[in-house]
Amino acid sequence: MQSLSGRIALVTGAGRGIGRSLAHGLAQAGAVVVGISRSEAEVSAVADEIGARGGRAEARRCDVADEEQVAALMSWLGERFGRLDVLVNNAALRMIHVGSPTSYLTTVDELTIPDWDRMLAVNLRGPFLTCKLALPLLRLASRASVINISAGGGADGQPGRAPYCVSKFGLEALTQCVSAEWKADNIAVNSLAPGVSVLTDELKNELRRQNPSLRHARPDMMVPALLFLANARATDFTGHRIVAWEWLQSNGLGGWEHWTA
Repeated sequence: MQSLSGRIALVTGAGRGIGRSLAHGLAQAGAVVVGISRSEAEVSAVADEIGARGGRAEARRCDVADEEQVAALMSWLGERFGRLDVLVNNAALRMIHVGSPTSYLTTVDELTIPDWDRMLAVNLRGPFLTCKLALPLLRLASRASVINISAGGGADGQPGRAPYCVSKFGLEALTQCVSAEWKADNIAVNSLAPGVSVLTDELKNELRRQNPSLRHARPDMMVPALLFLANARATDFTGHRIVAWEWLQSNGLGGWEHWTA
């Protein structure tokens, strides 16, 4: 495992699913993890889990779409730690959070304008705000890394998933733009997509009950590639999109037999 000993890492959307696994992975590698979520109870539970395993973690409530809350978070981080070494933009709404809660698909004609605005606010405005407002703290690190958690929808438009795909396409564009702007500051900026369906919610469990042949990877399959990116230097590796599943295979870290939920 690549060491992140003593480094300060912020994970958005750390209360459940992929974000929870990423927070645990960073802490296991030695980072001091600050997990944020709109649910203080969820993210505090994750911090307690990390502490019980000997890691260091703190929890803060924050809505990444709210400028004032993000600014207050960065002010607190500056006072508490004096810098930020790793920023993981994971917080995001998915299609079950807009339209129908029992389907991952909602067409444009069915989608409401408030739901469109809500998804873009969290999935794209959120990473923009955290990047922009964290920049002074990232510059105070000797070297820093930003990892934007993307998806297959960030590379291919998919029917019934317009707001999600648009938000992830936008996140990929933000990654490219910021990586070029911040390279001189020794801040690596890359994106990380799963590459396979990850077991993240009860709807997927229900689909598996209906069809036992369905396969989903565990959320922790994202961790090895995340640690690689967290250690990346802007002079060597920035502006890239990594697909975690492909990265696992190319590095001999196992397939379905190891990472299936």
